[in-house]
Amino acid sequence: MGKFFKIVLITFSLFLIIGLILFAIFKFRLLPDPLARIYPSFAAKEGCSCLFVVKGSEEYCKDYVRQFFFPDEWIQGEDSLEVRFSSYFSEWKAKAIFRNSKGCRLE
Repeated sequence: MGKFFKIVLITFSLFLIIGLILFAIFKFRLLPDPLARIYPSFAAKEGCSCLFVVKGSEEYCKDYVRQFFFPDEWIQGEDSLEVRFSSYFSEWKAKAIFRNSKGCRLE
C-alpha cells in the first residue's frame, strides 16, 4: 500500500506542477518573445478590421478581440488602432492603420 501511495503522490505532484506552470504562462503572460509579438499584431489587425471594415462599435470590437487575447491598452485613432500588451518582463505593441482602398495594414 505504501508504494501505491507514493506513485499517486508523485503523479499528483507532477500534474500540479505542470498546471501551475501553465497557469503562470497565461496569467502572468510569461511568453517567449517571438510568440508574444504575434498577439499584439493579431489583436491590432482584427480590431482594426472590426472597427473600420465591419463598422462595429468599439465595445463590440473590444469583446471580439478579447476572445483571442486581452490587450492592456486599446488606443483608437481616427483611422488607426494601437494595442499594447505587457508582462512582467517586457512590453509589446502593434498599430494597424485603415486605408479605404487597402483595408487594415500593420504599421
